[in-house]
Amino acid sequence: MRILGVRLDPLTPEAALELIEERLCAEAGELTIVSTINAECLALASQDHAYHEVLNQASLNLADGVGVTIAARLRGGRLHRLQGSRLVYEIAALCSSRGKRLFLLGAGPRSARLACERLRALYDGLEVESYSPAFGASIQKAEQSKIEERLRDFAPQALCVALGMPRQEMWIHQCRSVLAGAGVRVVVGVGGAVDYVAGSVRQPPSWVRNAGLEWLYRLALQPRLRWRRQLTRLPRFAALAGLEAVRLRFRRTDGEE
Repeated sequence: MRILGVRLDPLTPEAALELIEERLCAEAGELTIVSTINAECLALASQDHAYHEVLNQASLNLADGVGVTIAARLRGGRLHRLQGSRLVYEIAALCSSRGKRLFLLGAGPRSARLACERLRALYDGLEVESYSPAFGASIQKAEQSKIEERLRDFAPQALCVALGMPRQEMWIHQCRSVLAGAGVRVVVGVGGAVDYVAGSVRQPPSWVRNAGLEWLYRLALQPRLRWRRQLTRLPRFAALAGLEAVRLRFRRTDGEE
């Protein structure tokens, strides 16, 4: 299924995790790139051709956000949600049970350290390390060298990148040969999930997650950080996705006639 021209894969969470486990344990094959797609991602991709193309080149695009699943239903289809915050835990569990190493890239130094400590406490024998590059419009050459050195030294099979969109997806795409050369089998863009794992940002209550209102919860917690971008991106997504669904339904009706 495509929404605003971006491919989304209609796998159940169980099927997606089974595929990730298979790729994580594979001895050979291409690097598996997993993107978690929400309404803001699609709004950005509708304005940025390069970002749009990078998303479509990912190995697996999973719905992360109720807006995306609603848009799928309006088109007569169905997408299952698998949030980046859940993926970090699921991948950590897989690495623990399969004897694989996990690396967390991004978030602040304190959040990254606390996330590693919490994951080690949750999953026996888990080998997990992290690195927090200096934040800016892009990762500078010196920081990129440090990242590559850390990856070569630790040689993780799984990598969770928490640099925020669209930077994390663009960075993964640009560095895919570097990641493959360091032994990474699966790389996932997880946005702010590392902060949730660390406890630096409170996880939404289960009823909020079940209702698909994480975006509203995050806006209430971090209004200064989020209000401006959500005010522009979410209405844009709603308008474009709604118009696209209407056009698609009219096309189907005309075809039936």
